[in-house]
Amino acid sequence: MKPDIYRQLQQHLDRMPVPFPATSSGVELRILRTLFTEEDAEVALALSAAPESPRTIRRRLGRGWSLERLVAAIESMAERGLIERMRIKGTNRYSKSILAVGIYERQLPRLTPELQRDMEQYFNESFGEAFHSVKPQQMRTVPVEIELTVEHPVTTYDDLRGFVESNKGPFAVMDCICRNGKDLLGEPCRQTRLRSTCLTFGPAARGMVDGGGAHFIEREEVLSILTLADREGLVLQPQNTEQPLFVCCCCGCCCGVIRSAKQLPDPVSHFSANYFAVVDGQACAGCAMCEARCQMDAITMDDEAASVALERCIGCALCVTTCATGAITLVPKTVAKKPARNTPALYMQMYRERFGAYESAKALAKAMLRLRV
Repeated sequence: MKPDIYRQLQQHLDRMPVPFPATSSGVELRILRTLFTEEDAEVALALSAAPESPRTIRRRLGRGWSLERLVAAIESMAERGLIERMRIKGTNRYSKSILAVGIYERQLPRLTPELQRDMEQYFNESFGEAFHSVKPQQMRTVPVEIELTVEHPVTTYDDLRGFVESNKGPFAVMDCICRNGKDLLGEPCRQTRLRSTCLTFGPAARGMVDGGGAHFIEREEVLSILTLADREGLVLQPQNTEQPLFVCCCCGCCCGVIRSAKQLPDPVSHFSANYFAVVDGQACAGCAMCEARCQMDAITMDDEAASVALERCIGCALCVTTCATGAITLVPKTVAKKPARNTPALYMQMYRERFGAYESAKALAKAMLRLRV
């Protein structure tokens, strides 16, 4: 029997740097059927991980596909956030996309309670664990508004405000899809009432605005949102690159990444973080503010003083910025994790770690020969 087209699509998407694993319940197929028509699925199966022209893609489809029909189909899919579209040398190129961060976040204008329930089930069954299993991590954690230790070798990469102040933009913001999804399910965020906290930069900002899920903002608004993130107790998670295309401001009750990580036995090993918190028990006043603000459940009160579980601490500094006595400090790790240079470099590293050096070299050769990867 010919495999179901949606099973073929699941297997095709599972060959990306971020997995798209199968489940025993088949919830991943339900998600694909919700997002992709059968025609969409047929087109997506012809797409590669590398951006390509419509003419290259058309060669993989049957005779019934004219160039005009294909362009209309892939433009529609790009508008619905199902595939990647980028402008290269004046022409549009297209490629398949990962589920998160990618397809899911672009569904904000079309999100339904049914899709949100399926996504949460998928995170719980297999996607969450698969997402965290990939090294290097797609996202990293940087401290909120504190002055970083100047001797730390990657201070510039962890200084998010400095990055924003030097970035040429454009800048855009969109609602957090995780908190909006929880709203649809009647489970509003327990941490904050803020919704517009997902930041994008440069080409990612243009793409999200074109897709209808975001709007452009000025640099000062970006900096203001970072300040609000600290006030509201939100973890800053930019893309794990020197020049991140996005920054998520995350809570522990709604964010799929944080929620799924907290269920793992050693959460910190699944985050790219360069700091950890340390408490001076003598200086601690026992106010428990840090315990309430910690989104990783890493802080508990022990004999009226705060105690940090290092296997859970991701160095976000939310506990530091509101410690009235200065009892909590952020300490750089001995071995710092340097982010990838840019998005292609990050995904190549992730692909190499998933599939090995040989498969990575083969994929690169196929892409150069305009074969599907």
